[in-house]
Amino acid sequence: MSEKELQNNNMTGYPYLDKPWNSYYKESAFSKDKPKRTVYKEVLSNNFNYPHDLALEYFGAKINFDKFFKNVDKAAKAFAEYGVKKGDFVTICSAGNPEMVYAFYALSKMGAVVNMMAPFFDKEGMIDRISDCESDIMIVMSDFYDKVKDTIHKSRIKEVIIIPTLNSSPLRFVSKKYKPEGVNDERLWNDFIKDGKGHEIPDTVPYEKDMPLAMVYSSGTTGAAKGILLSNDSFQNSVQAYASLHVDLSRQNKFYQMVPPWYSTGLSTSIHLPLTYGVSLFMDPRFKRDVFVKNVIKNKINYTVGPTSMYEGFLDKKLVGNSDLSHFVYPFEGGEPLKEELEEQIENVFREHGSSAKIYLAYGQCECGAAVTTQTQGDEFTPGSSGVPIPGVIVNAFDDDHNKLPYYEKGEIYVDTPCGMLGYYRNPEANKEYFYVDSDGVKWNRTGDIGYVNEKGEMFILGRANDYTMVDGNKVYNFDVESIVMELPEINICDVLPKKNEDGTESLALHIVFEDSFEKSLINGEVSLDDEFDKIAESIYAKTDNANMVPTEFKVRKDFPYAGSGKRDIEALKAETDGFVHLDNKFTKGKGKKLSLCR
Repeated sequence: MSEKELQNNNMTGYPYLDKPWNSYYKESAFSKDKPKRTVYKEVLSNNFNYPHDLALEYFGAKINFDKFFKNVDKAAKAFAEYGVKKGDFVTICSAGNPEMVYAFYALSKMGAVVNMMAPFFDKEGMIDRISDCESDIMIVMSDFYDKVKDTIHKSRIKEVIIIPTLNSSPLRFVSKKYKPEGVNDERLWNDFIKDGKGHEIPDTVPYEKDMPLAMVYSSGTTGAAKGILLSNDSFQNSVQAYASLHVDLSRQNKFYQMVPPWYSTGLSTSIHLPLTYGVSLFMDPRFKRDVFVKNVIKNKINYTVGPTSMYEGFLDKKLVGNSDLSHFVYPFEGGEPLKEELEEQIENVFREHGSSAKIYLAYGQCECGAAVTTQTQGDEFTPGSSGVPIPGVIVNAFDDDHNKLPYYEKGEIYVDTPCGMLGYYRNPEANKEYFYVDSDGVKWNRTGDIGYVNEKGEMFILGRANDYTMVDGNKVYNFDVESIVMELPEINICDVLPKKNEDGTESLALHIVFEDSFEKSLINGEVSLDDEFDKIAESIYAKTDNANMVPTEFKVRKDFPYAGSGKRDIEALKAETDGFVHLDNKFTKGKGKKLSLCR
């Protein structure tokens, strides 16, 4: 949009001032009368009058809201019996199951804080983080117990409560009875609940502004994982925003809770959001593609949030068969790149099976309290965008000197959000680096992601601010190269990373996973790998006119290594030294020169 067009539309040219995303909201988004409640009180208030409505579904168990709230109170009584009080931290290491949900709302009712820990935490990190928040009680799912039991007993934890995976399911009667081995002081969940039987139901703690609710953790890929302390307001402001978006969260529809609850998206968007609106929560902790597709079909799921890899399961004709998917209306995606061609293939399957659903892209960050932007049903979005900010959230790109950038200019995305964290727990240095307060007193979250905003208010995320390689003294953003490579139809997925040279300098290294069809052509000798490397290099140079952006190291892979967090293991990739093909960069000697392969 030209400067003249901006003026004609009464726009300043800066997203944070114009807020063009307001046009996507319902009128209710601008109301100041939203109730101030704790997350427990929110779910109670909205569902108390619907005692027979389905709240949770888990391996054949169907739990209505009457039973749900009774189980929350039983958990609160047990916590009180064990001495938990307002402000205390209780550590939970569990995937999604009913007991984990009861514990979460019981602790909210009491004003305590859930310390959500993933089972893949390294031993020292888990011990340190438990010590930081002075947690004495740990609840652990039986599937994770063997992974963490040694760590637990070297920490300050005094009481361990184990949730057998099928504890809430009728399948527990036919499965092998779970018994912790080699330890005498663990308690099973049902025994823990019995311990609180004689205790009075604790009073419900009234709402207080910025009262802590949950602690989740940064990935720890660039150092020790940091505790991200979220408040009741973080969750409430997020879930209440959805009422003003074009997202039809109808009572007694079904939401598939798939994102693990140790992420804020799993705890806030995938548990508290549906229950707030009386949407029943379907839970299955098995993070497997075939399980996911079968569950969506069999249990007539309406909504879910998941990564691209799960939705790819719908391309398996054996899994989908002749099933009806007309019920599947809201598949949200986040956390992984989604190629436009892949998105179209999956959506074609939806349409062939009766669903008009699109894969709705979203962007979030634990520090920002899960959702920042989202696409919504019925609205038109530009391919590649992550949608628009949810109500109450403001986004803008900033340059390295903290200057706000106009539409389309690339910079670090800063977020002004009422859903954000209180801060990194007991880490003032990290807070100082993360937050930025501008001259108007606005406190911005620095996401560490590079992107831009268009005149419609859509946000585009390009990559991480620290995702670059220094080539001949020049900074090359790796994701800029990746985006060009990913446009080639033969590329399934790729990663561009720095590779250390013997003299201490860096080379640009391209890791490639080819599409199956292209790989077969390579095996059959129909295409040449040498020619393909040439083609990739020439495509990059043709689009950038920048020789520094042409990789000189290539590695063809079957797949990528993944860290325990579920994200690509970048450090492992950077440490690799074998299997690369070196390509001399002849573009440095003049535009249009042919590359030559050196092996």
